[in-house]
Amino acid sequence: MTTSENGYKVMSGWRVGHAPEETMTRSGLLVPVGTKDGNDALALVDVMTGQRFWAVPTGAWRFIWPPTGKPVIAVRESQIIAEEELGHVGDEGTYL
Repeated sequence: MTTSENGYKVMSGWRVGHAPEETMTRSGLLVPVGTKDGNDALALVDVMTGQRFWAVPTGAWRFIWPPTGKPVIAVRESQIIAEEELGHVGDEGTYL
């Protein structure tokens, strides 16, 4: 499990990121992203490290990240299909 500096925990086997172009929506918590047949990759930025990654949207969940109040998307790590090299991320990472 990973814990943010504000104490919010991410269960092991999951990764949480925000879509850079996404804006706040009126939808409630835990709104599913994509469908079973969806095959477009989600471009996301990890909320803990600022590292970019891409994941298949099937089974992903959208919710509000409590430390920032902004919408984020949680995906299973097994659904990540590409990831930015760590050398591109600063020592401190980037938070929302």
